[in-house]
Amino acid sequence: MTVGMWMGQHYPYPAAEPRIPTNLGLQDLFVLGMISPFFGSSDQEVLWEKFRLPYRPEVLVNFGSNLMMAIGNSEAAAKALERYKFIVSFDLFLTETSQFADIVLPDASYLQTLDSRSNFPFIFSLPAGMGEWCWPIRQPVLPPEAEQRPFTDVLLELADRLGIRADFNAAYNASMNLQAPYRLAPERNYTFEEICDMELKSNFGPDRGLDWFKVHGLIKWKKEPEEVYWRPFVNVRVPIYWEPMVSIWEKITAICEPLGISIPREYYEPLPSFLPCGSHQCEAPGFDFYAFYYRDIVHTNSYTMENPWLDEAARLDPHSYNVTINAETAARHGLRNGQLVWVENESGKKVKGRLRLSEMIHVEGLGIGACAGHWSDGMPVAKNKGVFFNELLEIDFDHVSPNNLNLDLCVKVRITPVEDRR
Repeated sequence: MTVGMWMGQHYPYPAAEPRIPTNLGLQDLFVLGMISPFFGSSDQEVLWEKFRLPYRPEVLVNFGSNLMMAIGNSEAAAKALERYKFIVSFDLFLTETSQFADIVLPDASYLQTLDSRSNFPFIFSLPAGMGEWCWPIRQPVLPPEAEQRPFTDVLLELADRLGIRADFNAAYNASMNLQAPYRLAPERNYTFEEICDMELKSNFGPDRGLDWFKVHGLIKWKKEPEEVYWRPFVNVRVPIYWEPMVSIWEKITAICEPLGISIPREYYEPLPSFLPCGSHQCEAPGFDFYAFYYRDIVHTNSYTMENPWLDEAARLDPHSYNVTINAETAARHGLRNGQLVWVENESGKKVKGRLRLSEMIHVEGLGIGACAGHWSDGMPVAKNKGVFFNELLEIDFDHVSPNNLNLDLCVKVRITPVEDRR
């Protein structure tokens, strides 16, 4: 069985052969990992030295991501960004990450851009169950202002100036899965609008290109039962005993052990089992809460923080910009609703927030929503709103799974009252 669409850079099965890493994220060694924390970790240089990686990152091109708030604590992220000799960032606002950029290019927003796959990735934007599949496009309703340019147009121009248009077109052919006769020719200079037209025709035929979609907006078709309830119709084997895990561990260990890096065998057992992460093993006195982040229903992580309407809605919600704990637990600790507190992890990193009490949270839980807490002057609506949960996350080898490199996203914390000067 293979998936119809996959989010990462390789298919989940079969796993690649572990090898001495040449990738700074070390995914070519830890082959079950789809992502990597080591581009922003506090111990990245130690790891790169151990694996004798012969190069270091020098240039970063950032597309609207706020790396200072998206990885872990701001100190580790800042030190990672400071390593680069040159940073270009495409942004709608001057974010915390923009301050590290040598050049900030004003991107166009979703209301100002054309896109042939506005629902991408599709697995996030279609309802389950029977009904209809739907493929919409995005059309601009406002022109760019001043020096705004869609980043897609800038990249196409850069590819031409750098003389890599053939490689760039090949990447489009692969990422969009373009089929003949709609594959991009190696040396031809296409506009992004032409590329969108090619993708739509490749998927829906010559009569349903961009011009057709500009009139109709979208195309939809009924789902088949075989697509939705696929299991009875597909003769596949879904193993619960993952035999290759042992050999993968042996090959990774053969590379890591001579360098003094220990990879616990239990992370590569063929049968699934529970392994407590680092925060679940914290026994320091006073650290009574398991802090976790959740996606606030008003916001889309941190991406919508500068939207005035959504900010107004979030300020009306008692939990969006505050710290939520269980009401019974609060009473035991002498904490009250609306109290200003410090939330601190074992290593001393802390954030400030107001408590909101709820019966809808576990007695040991502490919930922080929305990935808020911006401090950039370039985001006046978002600035000083909410709590920056990621400040509490350590980002190093000790806080990631030695199997798939996923970061430990919960953290044991203690609560200390702050003198409230409201």
